[in-house]
Amino acid sequence: MIKNKIINENGEIINMDALLGTGEGLNYENNQMNILFVQDEEEIQLFRAMCEAEYISIINNNDKFVSYDYAMEKKWFATCHIHAKKWGDLFYPYGTYKIIEITVLKVSLKYMFFVKFLDNIGPAYAADVILLNKIVKRVRLV
Repeated sequence: MIKNKIINENGEIINMDALLGTGEGLNYENNQMNILFVQDEEEIQLFRAMCEAEYISIINNNDKFVSYDYAMEKKWFATCHIHAKKWGDLFYPYGTYKIIEITVLKVSLKYMFFVKFLDNIGPAYAADVILLNKIVKRVRLV
């Protein structure tokens, strides 16, 4: 018997205890995410390099992430500012990018997809906009 389960849109049972961070918001029940906003847990900052248009879309949507055509399904975040800058320099060679810092509860990292050494730069977490909009507490330009 699976204790902690959800049923996805295809009627399949998903064992939440065995689900490692997929980074996909639809894999988690809303009540799982809601508890993250009332917990008094340790916060952590993650960093993302992005183009001006993506940054403006976040600001124009009250610090919410939005999907748009030709974007990757998941948004990748570095664990430190230095790595975000390296990704910015790699993807925006003319220096035309912004770096944001998001604040999430450390416990929410378990819901995000994790890669130990992305693009030969460093560790990174990824999440889709559904998950990001459930776990991000603050967004700021750095």
